[in-house]
Amino acid sequence: MPVPDTFDAFVPSNFADLFATAEIPPYIGLTELRELERNVVNKFQPSYLHAQKLCSKMILNHSLRCYYLALAILQSFPSKTPSIPQISRDELIGRVYLACILHDLGLSSHEEAIAHPTRDMTFEIHGGILAYEHLRAEYAPDLHLNNSQIADVAQSIMLHTVSFQTGLSSAAGMLLYVSAFIDVVGYDAAPPNTKERAITHDTVREIEKAFPLDDMTLRFGGQIQEMLDAKPNCLVSHSPNLLKLISERTM
Repeated sequence: MPVPDTFDAFVPSNFADLFATAEIPPYIGLTELRELERNVVNKFQPSYLHAQKLCSKMILNHSLRCYYLALAILQSFPSKTPSIPQISRDELIGRVYLACILHDLGLSSHEEAIAHPTRDMTFEIHGGILAYEHLRAEYAPDLHLNNSQIADVAQSIMLHTVSFQTGLSSAAGMLLYVSAFIDVVGYDAAPPNTKERAITHDTVREIEKAFPLDDMTLRFGGQIQEMLDAKPNCLVSHSPNLLKLISERTM
C-alpha cells in the first residue's frame, strides 16, 4: 500500500472514528520505515541528542518505538478527505519525529528537568514546556520551525495521554497518542476492530525487537502510580483504565 504524499491535518480523536474507513494495512518492515523518513532524523538530530541527555535508555527506546509505530500507522491514516486541510507527508513525519522523541521529557530525572519551575505540573505539561523551550532555542532562530509547527509538537506532547471521544486532534497529536497507547499497553489491548486497521502485529514485533521493551511496562506502571499518589489531578488520572491495562500486560 503506497503512502500518500499528503494527510488530513486534523483527524477524529476517537479511535473507532479515526480508523472507520481505513483498509487493513499490509506488513511494513523497519527498513521500509527508515526509507520513508528520509532526512528527518538527520535534520532534527539536536532533538535526539537532547532526549538522549535527559532521558533513560528505557524512555529513549519507548520514544523510538512510538516514532516507528507512528510511521507504520501512516499507511492507514486519513488522507485527502474533502474540505479537510492537508499536511504534506514530510512535514507530518518531521512533527511526529519531534513529538515522539521528546514526548516523555517530563519523566526525566535529569537535573535540568528536575530543576525546571514547571516540575510540579503534571508530567505531560511539564514535558511539553521543556520540549517547547528546546524547540524554540534550537530551531526558531534559523526558521527551521515556525511558531505553528512548534506549537503543534508541544501541544501534542501535553495531550498525549488524554483520550478524547469527540472532536478533532492534529494529525501529529493523534499519531503520538495512538502509537504511545499501543506501545505502553500492548498490541492486544488496543481497542477491538481498530488495531488491525492501524498496524500489523508483525510490524509491532519487528519494532520491539529493534528497540527492546525490557521492563518498561513494569516501571511505567510504578511511575504512573507514584504520579497518581503525588498529583491526584494529573492528566493520567483522567484515563482510569490505563493503569489497569498496563498492570495486566505485566502479569
